[in-house]
Amino acid sequence: MNNRRLFLRTFAGHAGMLLDEFRGIKHIPLNRLKDLPENIIEQIEPVFFPEEKWSVKNKRLFVPQYNNGKGFKTDLNDIDLMTIAHFKNHIKLKETALKIRKGSGLPFNEIYKSVTSLFFLLASLRICHPMEEYNFDELIKENKQTGRV
Repeated sequence: MNNRRLFLRTFAGHAGMLLDEFRGIKHIPLNRLKDLPENIIEQIEPVFFPEEKWSVKNKRLFVPQYNNGKGFKTDLNDIDLMTIAHFKNHIKLKETALKIRKGSGLPFNEIYKSVTSLFFLLASLRICHPMEEYNFDELIKENKQTGRV
C-alpha cells in the first residue's frame, strides 16, 4: 500500500512538473536545489513533507521507506540536531546558521555549510522542501539582470 501511495505521489508530482515545463515553466527538482544562486539558498525556508516517515534516534537519521524500503541511515552531529530543530520552526537557512553560531562559537561559514548540506540531503530524501517554489528560468533571468550570474 505504501509503495502504491509513494508511486502515485511521485507520479503526480512529475506529471505536474511536466505540464508546467510544457507551458514553459521549469521548476527545480529537489535534488538540484544546490544549483540555485547563493542569495536564494540562504533565504530558503524549510518545510517538512507531512506524510514522510523518518526519525532521529541516538544522533542517527533513519528514513525507512528510502531505496524501495531498504532504508537510509546517517549519523548526525550536534549542529545537525540543532539545525533540524530550527527547520521544524521554519527558520531560513542563513538565519539558522546565525542562531547556531551564537551558541557554538564556531565560524559562521563552517556552520552555514553544515546547515545547507543537511537541508540538501533532507530535500534529496524527500523529507523537506523549500516553502517557496522556484522557477529556474525566472531566477536565471533575474540574476542576469542584476549581474549575479
